[in-house]
Amino acid sequence: MAEKNIFENKDIEILSQPLLTEEGFLNEACINELKNSINDIPKPHNSNLTGEWSKKRWTFKTDITGALAKYAISQSPYACPDNLADVIKYLDACLEKEVDWNRGMMELSLSDISKLLYDILYEQDFIYFDNWNKSKKGNIDIQFTSRYSDKPDPDYDFIDLDALLGNVCLDIRMERRASDKFDEEFEKKYGKISDLT
Repeated sequence: MAEKNIFENKDIEILSQPLLTEEGFLNEACINELKNSINDIPKPHNSNLTGEWSKKRWTFKTDITGALAKYAISQSPYACPDNLADVIKYLDACLEKEVDWNRGMMELSLSDISKLLYDILYEQDFIYFDNWNKSKKGNIDIQFTSRYSDKPDPDYDFIDLDALLGNVCLDIRMERRASDKFDEEFEKKYGKISDLT
């Protein structure tokens, strides 16, 4: 069987610049090309995701704010990111204005939640949130670590805001899947809930 050449796939974009110069240093042109490619990746709510991402489900405001707090702490190089309470309070206040919460909940798709998060936190230049993406001692372009490396100085680390907002949606998706699984197992064992009343 002949091997398939992955470079024949027209859907895969390959950087045109080599990563290293002939002298063995990072090629700035490659780094700039890579940064531009990363910036051009569409946000989840702009990428026409279907299925779970487009299905509207009852969502509590605290599902969103709680997931943001959980992943901000999880992704932070510190025990707690600076001004976490202020970011959560700001998000809560903005969600209260942007969404008509019916008894504390609203039917929202994961794409809806993603758009709300990006519109409220990412696009508004909210300084407390933006500062999570900046290291206290300045950014290092590339830093290689492994599980055996010494613990890196957290002042050179930061929170990837795109990953943070994506993880909020993925956490809510995980909760929805767990709820669906519970409902399915319950109905197999006891019948439909509507039949029990």
